[in-house]
Amino acid sequence: MTLRARLLTPITVVVAAAALLGCSSTPEPTTGPSIPPGITAPPPTAPATPEAEIPSELPAEIAGVDTTDWQQIGVPSGSATFRIPADWTVREVDGGLDLLRADGQRQLVYREAPDTGDGRCVNADGVPVAWRTAILDSSQDVELAGAPNVAFGAAALQLGEQWIVSVGLRPAGAAQSPSCPIINAFDSAAGTIGFGSEVIVNGAGEASPWQVASLDDGRSYTGDDEYLNIRAILMSLELLA
Repeated sequence: MTLRARLLTPITVVVAAAALLGCSSTPEPTTGPSIPPGITAPPPTAPATPEAEIPSELPAEIAGVDTTDWQQIGVPSGSATFRIPADWTVREVDGGLDLLRADGQRQLVYREAPDTGDGRCVNADGVPVAWRTAILDSSQDVELAGAPNVAFGAAALQLGEQWIVSVGLRPAGAAQSPSCPIINAFDSAAGTIGFGSEVIVNGAGEASPWQVASLDDGRSYTGDDEYLNIRAILMSLELLA
């Protein structure tokens, strides 16, 4: 083993010398990227422009609910804003927005110049039926620019055998003494605005989640956290001049 090591020593020296010679003729490496002739380097990417923050005049607490971490939503027309919980979304539709809770179910609607019906009390099939209403929560005034005497109202409406919960903004008198048809809409300087569980309450279609089995179920719902959040959403509406 020792003899073999000695015989390899001269060869090792020669190889090392050759390596050093080769290194001495190697050009200095370039410090920047190599761009072929005739090709222009792309311009640097501009930083993304942050989304403009939507202003609000309201405090963080609305109707007893802390909305600090909520989203401030502007409507497509730019005429109003409101707040929704962080895990809610909105969907643009003809005339306004649908408000969807975290599981994608529509809970509220915002509409501008909505159809408010002809004043008749009818069910989802357009048939006049016996009705009665019950107040589920005390009405609360909402201050809106260009829309005086608007309040939040929560009521249960019985159409025939079906009970429907209704929540929304409407004229203060209608919120305090609901009758059929319940219309969750009010007049403003910018026109008629509907904001609630549905504009004309009948619990049909996408509003079917607002149907309840009994008046007692409707009353129980007002103690639910979801109801408290929904009330705060509706009362967070701000109309912009």
